[in-house]
Amino acid sequence: MGRVAAWPASSKDGSDSEAKPSMGQLALYLLALRANCEFVGGRKGDRLVSQLKRFLEDEKGAIGGGTRNRINLALRRVQEKILKAQTPEGYFGNVYSTPLALQLLMGSLRPTVELGTACLKAKAALQASLQRKTFQNPLMISQLLPVLNQKSYVDLISPDCQAPRALLEPATEILPQTQVPEFIDVTLEVSGISPSYRHSVSVPAGSSLEDVLKNAQEHGRFRYRTQASLSGPFLTSVLGKKAGEREFWQVLQAPDTPLQQGIADYRPKDGETIELRLVGW
Repeated sequence: MGRVAAWPASSKDGSDSEAKPSMGQLALYLLALRANCEFVGGRKGDRLVSQLKRFLEDEKGAIGGGTRNRINLALRRVQEKILKAQTPEGYFGNVYSTPLALQLLMGSLRPTVELGTACLKAKAALQASLQRKTFQNPLMISQLLPVLNQKSYVDLISPDCQAPRALLEPATEILPQTQVPEFIDVTLEVSGISPSYRHSVSVPAGSSLEDVLKNAQEHGRFRYRTQASLSGPFLTSVLGKKAGEREFWQVLQAPDTPLQQGIADYRPKDGETIELRLVGW
């Protein structure tokens, strides 16, 4: 049996930042293993769980004792900020940040009427967003599914492996008759650097913003680079300009509306202008 790696190896430049996962990563790895019924009771699963627990205890020891009160205070302040960020539609911040925020609020040790009302409003907003097929990104879906089942990641610590599992049947898809694809025109702008860039790109309807960027790169002087993440690829360099330490490439729908989706998930409409703006923070 091959060796199972719980986290990435060291990077090629010698940095061990990836080889030493953070406490948050360790906790998620541990939850994932504990929630996987195929690992429960198995030697490989027990070995990985023990190893992760040891790393997690080392991280906790580095923080030091006597921090419970400070942690509880921090949690209360985070909860207050989340509640203040609720929009009239019911989202905490935006639709994509709501599932994880709702998980935290559902685990509150001090439930109140205000908290319960806010959570119900957020759940209703999320259910409405499902009807609009808002969630396409796997990471966002993984944060949403527990909430729809009145659960949070914490409930994964002790899974019921004997519970009956729902069997999903593949949907029967009727393929449409072959037809000439419809094309749309999207204008791509780059600002924050010199010289600026503006170019119109023609792509099939339904293409993602990433498809637009690829098309612009294949048929012009536009160049870009991305970095993979759990939320999908994000821009790191545009026209040879790499974002600095306190900079990032912001993606906006012109004139000034930041996109909530990533470049792999957002699908521009015909005649839309997308701006890539280098900004500091």
